[in-house]
Amino acid sequence: MLRQIVYISTAAGIDSAAIASILESCRRNNAERAVTGLLLYNGRNFLQLLEGNVEDLSWVLHRIEADPRHNGVSIIEDIAVEERACPDWLMRHIRIADDVSARRDALDAELPQDIDPSLRRIILNFASLN
Repeated sequence: MLRQIVYISTAAGIDSAAIASILESCRRNNAERAVTGLLLYNGRNFLQLLEGNVEDLSWVLHRIEADPRHNGVSIIEDIAVEERACPDWLMRHIRIADDVSARRDALDAELPQDIDPSLRRIILNFASLN
């Protein structure tokens, strides 16, 4: 069964080198598990959309929850889907614009067109946080 999970977590002060390391690890592990998705970081919090089979997503979430670089992992959406919104993204990092007023529009332009409308709303709302 294919699912999409969105979680948020707290991870203050992670620099760009650490983000690059996280993305490299995500892409390597996700390729092995056929997990796709996207990652946002606003300087204080992560929001990640993960897509895949239940068993693979459980494995990935267990690793995420054990990662000491962030805490307070909270799943905010977990839905069954017929197909992936991000089939070609092993883990796409979408940079959130520095200008808060421009974040939603810039992010909306980069999100996949096929993403569930409720997930799009959650992700765009995340972009408004400082």
